[in-house]
Amino acid sequence: MQLDWTEEQKALRARYQHLGEQFNARRGNSLDQFDEAGWKTLCSEGMWKLVIPESYGGSGADWWAFTAALEGLSTTIRAPALLLSIIAQAGMVRALNLYGSEAQKDRYFAAIQRGDLSATAIAEPTTGTDVRSIETTIRSHGDDYELNGQKFNIAHAPIADFILVVTRIADLEKKNTTLVLLDRGQQGVTYGQPDNKLGMRDLPTGSLGFDSVKIKSSQILGVPGEGLHDLIDIISLGRLYYGLVAANVITPFLTDALAYSRSRRSFKSPIDTNQYVQKRLIDIRIGMERSKWLAYAALSQLLNGHPDALMTCSMAKLVASEDLINSALSLIKLHGSVGYHEGDITALARDALGFSSVGGTEEMHRKNIFNQMSRQSA
Repeated sequence: MQLDWTEEQKALRARYQHLGEQFNARRGNSLDQFDEAGWKTLCSEGMWKLVIPESYGGSGADWWAFTAALEGLSTTIRAPALLLSIIAQAGMVRALNLYGSEAQKDRYFAAIQRGDLSATAIAEPTTGTDVRSIETTIRSHGDDYELNGQKFNIAHAPIADFILVVTRIADLEKKNTTLVLLDRGQQGVTYGQPDNKLGMRDLPTGSLGFDSVKIKSSQILGVPGEGLHDLIDIISLGRLYYGLVAANVITPFLTDALAYSRSRRSFKSPIDTNQYVQKRLIDIRIGMERSKWLAYAALSQLLNGHPDALMTCSMAKLVASEDLINSALSLIKLHGSVGYHEGDITALARDALGFSSVGGTEEMHRKNIFNQMSRQSA
């Protein structure tokens, strides 16, 4: 496990910290739609080159370099939606790296580097993210396949340029999960309107429909029927990165809160002299640190094939989400009646609540952790 950044990674982290500050200054309070300009900036800065092999136009760095960049950005940017878009795209890069054909890598690594946006479609209206129960199916149709079904609450669905769809092979009971790559505009695919959400409105989510969509064999990612194993690996990376982002995104708010507690006076004394105020600030920092280091541990385990990796990735996401929500609500209380006014802190609280379901609900992750514990004890 990596316990400190290298000098190169520190420089990368600092560069993306500065980039996050620039994003904040440029966007202001305009957070109702996807930050297309920010996304293009990330591409031009070479963020995706860090994890794309040199043979496909990347720099051939590694996931720790990418993590340093993501951490730098997440410690200064005040709205997490763009960070969640980065995480979703990172999962697609890992999917292509591990399971893509040469033709798929050629095509989609080039698309990612020029700024094309991907989506990964798992959840369905009746099954949520329970992959084993999904109803979206592919069926043999001559030499190719036919895709039918629907997805909902899919990040980037309204605007994605290409989509990884999780399906099952019809009439096959076991080992039926199959991953399919679709390009936008493919006949038979319909796109719903963006969802109307409480927070993270600049992360467009929506539904997808598939009506007799013709799928060529070349559009299958990996081996038909073996997609469950591949998918778990792909989404585990996202889970630990949700944890890392949740740990870091409150950083500028904590800095503001420390300054506020020094300047705000009550009964002729700064409120930071009160132990209950100090406890609020300390608890926020403790939550940030434990969540961050758990995410680091999960990344190390995942990259090294550790048997506890899937459990630790779920823990990283679960713990950090709870810490972020608690910290955001604590900041509202710290600021008293002003904290309840519409502004940065209330926006943070709305966005923080989104972490309770993005990447899987608390119940799903607790079930996953328990299942892993049960397997170990057996």
